[in-house]
Amino acid sequence: MPASPLIQNIELFLDDKPSVYALRQKAGSILKKIGFPAPKNEAWKYENLTALLNHNFQISTDEHICGHDCCGHSTPQTPFIEIKFCRGKLHIEEYNTPPGLTIMPLPLALYEGEHKQYIFNSFNLEQHPFAALNGMYLEQGLCIQVQKGTHINTPVHIKYNQNNCENLQLNIHNVIIAEKDAAIDIIEEFSSTTPESYFINIVNEIYLKSNAKVTHYKIQKENSQAYHIALNAVKAQNNSSYKQYYLANGAKFSRNENIINLEQPQAQAEIYSAYTAKKDCLTDITTDINHRQPQTFSNQYAKAVLEDNSTAVFQGKIHILPNAVKTSGNQLHKALYLNDNATLNCKPELEIYADDVKCSHGASCGEIDKEQLFYLTSRGIDKQTAIELLTSAHLNEIIALIPNGQIKELFTV
Repeated sequence: MPASPLIQNIELFLDDKPSVYALRQKAGSILKKIGFPAPKNEAWKYENLTALLNHNFQISTDEHICGHDCCGHSTPQTPFIEIKFCRGKLHIEEYNTPPGLTIMPLPLALYEGEHKQYIFNSFNLEQHPFAALNGMYLEQGLCIQVQKGTHINTPVHIKYNQNNCENLQLNIHNVIIAEKDAAIDIIEEFSSTTPESYFINIVNEIYLKSNAKVTHYKIQKENSQAYHIALNAVKAQNNSSYKQYYLANGAKFSRNENIINLEQPQAQAEIYSAYTAKKDCLTDITTDINHRQPQTFSNQYAKAVLEDNSTAVFQGKIHILPNAVKTSGNQLHKALYLNDNATLNCKPELEIYADDVKCSHGASCGEIDKEQLFYLTSRGIDKQTAIELLTSAHLNEIIALIPNGQIKELFTV
């Protein structure tokens, strides 16, 4: 594997604990074996990773927790349980958690050892080199667990603040466990208002036991110099439900990848994405849903707006195993071009090895409706504002599907 400055030899918290050190060594060995994606790698063939792999993004040597007030404290008026990461470090704060909900820093969970079984167990690490890179620096993150039969009515809001992160590499690994008959809403919000270049590398391992429900909201609004790679790996048991609502609006390079395994009958997954590919930026949504058992259901619906000289990638795969009969899997992608110089790489895939299934995929692209644009401008609205209204309307079809009104307010296009 060619050397990359992303791989660094540094001392981490809990390196002296054999079980944690073994996890890091395992990830490092796998990355050394498989290497970073090359241009011929099918899953990454639309991305040019040269700039990222050659950039000298440094691992922060600060304390493994954030003990200062740079990202503020939660207020009593907030409708959410707020958790903050500042410069990739978990912010020290008391969480007002209801009964049945445990929120624990990942280092503590690893130290106690009871959650080790959930690390690298929801996906094949050998197929995901950036997750292996994340594992090499396994330190930052959360373990969120909802006890059996508990419905958490207050959403958990995880805020990632990347201000003042010039040339930093931020690796964060979260584990979310919803026990039998449990339910929770998780919000991830990524933001940066200062123009530094940084690389944030996120892995979420999400486990849904029987009849569990997890609704996952992700808002990504980062500056035009940022690099963002995220892997959401889900294992869903009998009659469980995973839903994801994703809004992307920013970052020089972003990739949001979902690996979802519907492990038992009647498990279901729904992915709804609204994204804007900004000028000179690349936005990638990649999803692989594996129907492993009968009577499972999945739906993917994405809407995109492509600005001048932007690149968008949508790779949506539905894989139905031989015994997954009476299964339904659907995907649809709709794109709106604002300029002829934009590029869309759309690759829907169906792999069906069972009879008696219902599957569909579709994709469409087009320009702004000239009649609609003329109508707005003829009413005294300037052309740029009219374009913004029409593109917002295009994306808001996805946002309108969000069931929680307070969360919906966070999804501003």
